Amino acid sequence: MKLYKLCVIAIIFAETLVFAKESLYEVDGAKVGNKTNGPKALIHVFSEKTPSRSISDRSKSDIYAEQDTFFISPKASELWLEMEKNSNYTICLENEENGIWKGNDFPYEKDCSCIKLNSGNYVKNGKIQHITQMGNVQTFNLLVGMKYIDLSTQEHLLGFNSSKDTYLTGKHLSISYMDSARYEKLYEVLLVDKYKITECEFVHALWDSIPPYTQENNYENINFWIEKKKNMTKNGLCDTHDSAATRIYLYQALIYANIRSLRDGFKPVYSFEKSKNFSTTFKEYNDGSFNINGASFFRNRSDEENFIHVKIDKKANGYRLPYYNEWVALARGGEGHKNYFNIWGGINDSIKASQYAWFGQTDSEDPYLKMSEKDPFERSWLKMSCGEWKQKSRPVGMLKPNAYGLYDMFGLVCENVLMSEKSLFSVETYSCKGGFLTTSLKDLNFGNHCDNSRGYFYTTFQGLRLVRQIK
Repeated sequence: MKLYKLCVIAIIFAETLVFAKESLYEVDGAKVGNKTNGPKALIHVFSEKTPSRSISDRSKSDIYAEQDTFFISPKASELWLEMEKNSNYTICLENEENGIWKGNDFPYEKDCSCIKLNSGNYVKNGKIQHITQMGNVQTFNLLVGMKYIDLSTQEHLLGFNSSKDTYLTGKHLSISYMDSARYEKLYEVLLVDKYKITECEFVHALWDSIPPYTQENNYENINFWIEKKKNMTKNGLCDTHDSAATRIYLYQALIYANIRSLRDGFKPVYSFEKSKNFSTTFKEYNDGSFNINGASFFRNRSDEENFIHVKIDKKANGYRLPYYNEWVALARGGEGHKNYFNIWGGINDSIKASQYAWFGQTDSEDPYLKMSEKDPFERSWLKMSCGEWKQKSRPVGMLKPNAYGLYDMFGLVCENVLMSEKSLFSVETYSCKGGFLTTSLKDLNFGNHCDNSRGYFYTTFQGLRLVRQIK
């Protein structure tokens, strides 16, 4: 590969590009211009996005892992470049100095046969295109804080056989593996967040939805995020290794996904409407939609219960939560039975486990520690305590990643995942996978799941990681 000498030009990073045209949207995708129906998060979106081409349209496609300088052959028509946020990069083309660069997702400066750019403050998927003198187009898809993962290249080990999964048949107790271990093909290509969503990413995305002041009658989680916001500057930098967001209700997770979609110029996956139906199972609808408890930042304990009907647009190209089986395949890293129990391979090897996961750390002030299984009332609370044990956060990406390059898939805080139109364990429409900072080593396995089928109750400690499906 011939490397061309780079010209030395100062990099100028503009906050906005003059040819970018903006529109204002609400998080449900409705265009509102300069009007809004209430205190919701509003997103400025560049309108000159070109639609993403489907995989079938691509003649050639290459994936490049993160590096400071990318030297690109002109042969591939579509490329995927993995980057970290808050970083400077150079993209250089071989034998091409006079083409035209076009894009409004990142500020950049042309430098001979190269361009120099900054990846920006936040996790995102954007693009830049190069048009040669002959008129050929090369598309560079930039994945900031994300990984390109093609699940369709192999069969994946899904499920987990646990003797704890039992049920009664007549008078006999039988063992049933509700999510039996098996190999399956998943015909998907996903762009996946390398890290759990951090506190900084979450607050900045929902900035205008988070009130400025705490209130006594607010839910604890709402005041928690208000306090976090007070210590941040709007549109400020988000450190790559900021602390994981550990207190996100499902409704907030879905809104965050829509905001990410709008911010990057994609169509939101989720739409919401108020519902008087308090059922939170799939049985009420036949289209895969479901109800959840709507935990708005502008709601407190004095408000009536507010249920939200969630619809999923399967044709949308935006960000979404992973489905249960997708998460399992992503967490196992394509390594099958090698990672049957957990992502480090050993069952009781705490030293090896600590290289991959934050776990086994309890808060001395946790009220659940003082409860006893012998007391019927306290035993009931302990049984429903998933996601309620008091915990703090930890920085993301400080431990070893799995084989796919994804960090913190186990421990720290569970990740919200959706069921695909069918419950696995009870009547749940979603689950939370991966365990918590408080989870013991013996419970940190692929069978660990935290389901919320209670409807009226919140699970306090939950996190998330988003995916974007491109095939």
